[in-house]
Amino acid sequence: MATKKKSALRSTPKRKTDADLDEFASGAGNRSSTQDIVYPWEEPHIREDVKKNLPLRIPEPLYLKLKYIADHTPYSMNSFILERLTSEIEEEVASLTD
Repeated sequence: MATKKKSALRSTPKRKTDADLDEFASGAGNRSSTQDIVYPWEEPHIREDVKKNLPLRIPEPLYLKLKYIADHTPYSMNSFILERLTSEIEEEVASLTD
């Protein structure tokens, strides 16, 4: 009769020891230098040419205003939003990472 292999998966997570928890807690509040921080957008696998979709729900009047802008300027709705949003995102990230 074949013996049943024990699965590598566990039904319950490994319990943390008090020493593990104390070590974790002792690091709370200690910020590493900014040179050690790698932000998600700085990861080596992130590519500028990859575009991500972001569904955006906006009120109908705002949508119609945006459509009006697109109809009466060289902008598409997407390019108008992207140009305005990029500067706002960069400013907010700068204030959060300083």
